[in-house]
Amino acid sequence: MFRGDHPDLDRALGRAFALALDLRHPRTGSEHLLAALAEGPRGTLADVLARHGATPAAIRDAARLAAPLGAGGAADRFVLAPLGVDLDRLLGDRGAPALDRPARREPLLPLGAAKARRRRAALTPPLGLDARASYAASLRLALARREREHRPEHLALALTALDPGVAWVLETAGVGRAALLADLASTYPPPRRNALLAAERRLGHRVRRRDLVRRYQRTTGRAVTSADALPALIRG
Repeated sequence: MFRGDHPDLDRALGRAFALALDLRHPRTGSEHLLAALAEGPRGTLADVLARHGATPAAIRDAARLAAPLGAGGAADRFVLAPLGVDLDRLLGDRGAPALDRPARREPLLPLGAAKARRRRAALTPPLGLDARASYAASLRLALARREREHRPEHLALALTALDPGVAWVLETAGVGRAALLADLASTYPPPRRNALLAAERRLGHRVRRRDLVRRYQRTTGRAVTSADALPALIRG
């Protein structure tokens, strides 16, 4: 039976909100989620991130550079600049809220946690669309892998594999994203409880990959960064 969010994931989300508030950023984005994971207790996911250089300090520095549009906006600026499009001028006074347009009708949070997080978000920088989409993708990844809980490593895998803003943060911090993703996948493989479970994941991984990519792109309006890595993350 799927038990929902692990307490460590709830604590990471709390750290992300606190970080955005501490940095006086207008929104809590994917960069704050990544920094919160890097600030986790030793002997866990934080160690995997640190050995690739994705330390709390490095991610914080990149988050400061990305403000006020956030890492997703910084990635958009990088993509649009060669086309002669000035994103800051295009957005004008609207700023980050223009990027966090209302999401399409996709379920972004599990029903049991949505109300509590809305209450918390009302008191802190609101959760950006990129962060919501990454959280939702990590939840779907945990379900696709037939995990028993939604844990911080699922969020780290989704952020690193999908989110353009996190790709920008890692590049800015001098972190090799492909190597980090490979290490995360090796350290946190799908569960191997029985042969039937493994066979079911192998048979269904293409459909689940398409669903993850479609939902993320439909929600954010951005192309994912490493869709080709998703089958291995799902089937093991």
